[in-house]
Amino acid sequence: MNHKRKKRFVEIYFILYLAALVLLIPGKRDNELADEDEKSRPGIYQIPFSLKPEKNSLTASLRLDSNGITMISIDSVNTIYYTGLVKDVRYDVSIEDIGTRQILTIDKQQFGDNDFFRYTSNESTRSLKFYWSPPIYDKRSRTYNVKISASAVSTEPETQGFIVEDQIQFSLNLNLISDFTNNYFIASDTSTGSEEQSLSGSIIDERTLMLSRTNLFLTPREEIVRTIAYSSWENEVIIAGLDPKIDLRKQPEIKLIKEPNDKIGGNARIAGITNDGLIIRGETPGYGSMKVKVSIVRHADGREVSREFRVQPQLIEEPKFQRTLYPDYKYVFEPRLPILSGQKTSAILKSSDGQIYASTESGAEFSFTPSINDTGKILLFERYVDNHLIGQSNSVRVSMYPIPEISRISEVGQNTLRIITNSYGKYRGRENYISKIEVLQGNAKVREIIGGQRNQEGALLIKQTFEITPANGSSEFAFKIQAVTVNGQKSEVMSYPKK
Repeated sequence: MNHKRKKRFVEIYFILYLAALVLLIPGKRDNELADEDEKSRPGIYQIPFSLKPEKNSLTASLRLDSNGITMISIDSVNTIYYTGLVKDVRYDVSIEDIGTRQILTIDKQQFGDNDFFRYTSNESTRSLKFYWSPPIYDKRSRTYNVKISASAVSTEPETQGFIVEDQIQFSLNLNLISDFTNNYFIASDTSTGSEEQSLSGSIIDERTLMLSRTNLFLTPREEIVRTIAYSSWENEVIIAGLDPKIDLRKQPEIKLIKEPNDKIGGNARIAGITNDGLIIRGETPGYGSMKVKVSIVRHADGREVSREFRVQPQLIEEPKFQRTLYPDYKYVFEPRLPILSGQKTSAILKSSDGQIYASTESGAEFSFTPSINDTGKILLFERYVDNHLIGQSNSVRVSMYPIPEISRISEVGQNTLRIITNSYGKYRGRENYISKIEVLQGNAKVREIIGGQRNQEGALLIKQTFEITPANGSSEFAFKIQAVTVNGQKSEVMSYPKK
């Protein structure tokens, strides 16, 4: 009996021992956890290139009252950071007016010309700062959508040299608070109290009484009218406190203040009266600045108010572009048109028969890459303001690459020469380099010095170095050679020694 009980205890211990061994063997789940832990170690996984905005929206609040426009609060700066192992980060920034669907593209080289939107980038802090100053054209609340796209060159070992891209958006909110309605006191009856009688003793009607107790002020649609020198301009002056069609005691008056003197040109006139105000038009000065002071007198109480706005002529710079283009190379056209008040700027690159090759609707720069099929064509680069041609139509020619050339020859030793060659352009997407030096006549053999010249990436010009020695040491060292590119172009024949 005791013998059987002892045997049972031995079997239990053996089973427990086997279970312990099984628990010590790593399972599939343990391996997965180990792999995940290895991947999560610092330095093993790098965050890819991406943009991170500090804020999702910027808001400005302004008050419009009898004293004009007052800034209540504004959040004017948003910082956008980027992550990842990258270099050569480039940005494209555009602002869309949600109400009008108009899109403005701003350029880092041109933001100084934009009073409302601009940005700066800082490579050391890996960030971009976007700034805005609310544009107030028609005294309305507005919402804008800012889109920032960025591209960069990856420096990660696995993707080195590849272009990586990301894009973010955030909103700009302009809240305009008007106190107009708080300034009206509407008479509830027409009692004959002394306060409601005119100097002649007659009863003042309800509408006249309301106007005489209402604040009166003027607000120009645009504080600064920016337009091309010597061209026509237009602005509207909004009137609060009367109906300009029936409540003016006399015709509105306009006074001009020209700086630096009256010789700059420019004028202004009342072009029309609407339910809301006055339409002012005129000719833009050639330079300097012109202040336009508008004055009105209310018929009900003889109160007079005045308000100024400024007409600022914008000089048109010469556009920047290449007049000779070559196939398969990207060229940037800079219209260099200013931002104008209420006017649409555009630029196009077209053929003589009107076919458009490239264009921009906002007057911003654009790019164009001609193909080999465009060789020999003459294109026209034109700039427009409100569909009117500005300046002249500029001719642009698409040409074939120049022929290769042997640009220099030098003696580097006894019976040893080196020549430098120039070739140009691309062929089937690759550099159109010198594929061979043909020995047309004489005693010579040629080999290329690999690494003798370093070419700039993307440049039109390709430089190469070749060494020439006698093919036969017992014969005179004299020859005629010609350089040949991969697209079959040939240089002029070069003789040695020169005759």
